[in-house]
Amino acid sequence: MDYAGLDYRNIRFPVDRPLTEAERAARYHQKKPSSAPPMDFLSVIRFNSSYIDIVDRWYPIKGFNTWFGVCVILLSAGGGAGIYSALFFSGRTAPVEMVDWIGLSFLTPLFLALVWGGWWLIRTECGRLTHYPMRLNRKTRQVHFFRQNGTILTVPWDSLFLTLGREKSPLSGTTYDLRAHVLDADGETVRESFSLGYPSLLGNAESIDKFWAFLQPYMEAKDGVERTWRHLKESTGYLMPVDGRKEGWRWSIVQNYAWTGHWPWLQLIGSPVLGLNAIGRMFAMWTSKVPKWPDEVERESQVDADDPYVLTWRDNGPIGWWELYWPLICTVIGVGGFVGVIGWIVSGLWR
Repeated sequence: MDYAGLDYRNIRFPVDRPLTEAERAARYHQKKPSSAPPMDFLSVIRFNSSYIDIVDRWYPIKGFNTWFGVCVILLSAGGGAGIYSALFFSGRTAPVEMVDWIGLSFLTPLFLALVWGGWWLIRTECGRLTHYPMRLNRKTRQVHFFRQNGTILTVPWDSLFLTLGREKSPLSGTTYDLRAHVLDADGETVRESFSLGYPSLLGNAESIDKFWAFLQPYMEAKDGVERTWRHLKESTGYLMPVDGRKEGWRWSIVQNYAWTGHWPWLQLIGSPVLGLNAIGRMFAMWTSKVPKWPDEVERESQVDADDPYVLTWRDNGPIGWWELYWPLICTVIGVGGFVGVIGWIVSGLWR
């Protein structure tokens, strides 16, 4: 999946480099609005007149690395155990020949490397933070960002170099995000980068224009708070239920299938993968900690007691059939079918 920029053991966006011409050409200027229709792409956690909290790039797709890593470990460990069992514990009378030892000398490190790789994939999502929120403070004009190591980056909104980010992955193809660069004093050298917005696996360059049309007015327009509040109330209806809590299993199902929401038939066809992804997402959320903003950030983010524009996940409308119950059925069908096929294969091997 699209895990570009994940800063786990130094896999991140390229930094300590000059801006490219492509980045300059695709720049989004803070004072320049977009004419595209606004879309938030299920990214908002909390909203009010003082600040807006949004989720990170990896939150929508969380779960893939978990279940895929488990499969890699099981297949690798099972393959290694099968080979050793056949050679040493199957009751065979023929001696272990030199060619067998040579094969083991190559296969054993390979299986161990695959097991380590599967564990590494699992650790990119499990036992960490449930998500890595970003806070855009309209009043102080500061952006606060959770790094993957749990530290906080605070940078002025007006100093960010915002541009169209492109990444390529063998599994997801080309994906796009609203990329935020923190520049050195020379205004040319990229010192740190993060994704400020991610439209989904099916997003394109135009999707970033739509997200910018949603985000830019909140920080820049005189009536930005009311416009953004109206959009969230009338156009989407859902804020992410991770404000000071872990998402529940229901929302793990909803979020996991959200990017395929217009194609129920695709959800059923893809249910073996999507279902496993939902289970992986639940496990990753269960094993991770909820991020907490430090006191100094909270002190700068005071909300007026009579603020009429406060929105959280508690203001969400009811989750409908096609958002939850149909994906839940697909999950049961997909995971059940996958387990059945694996059981059939294993039983065939042990006959």
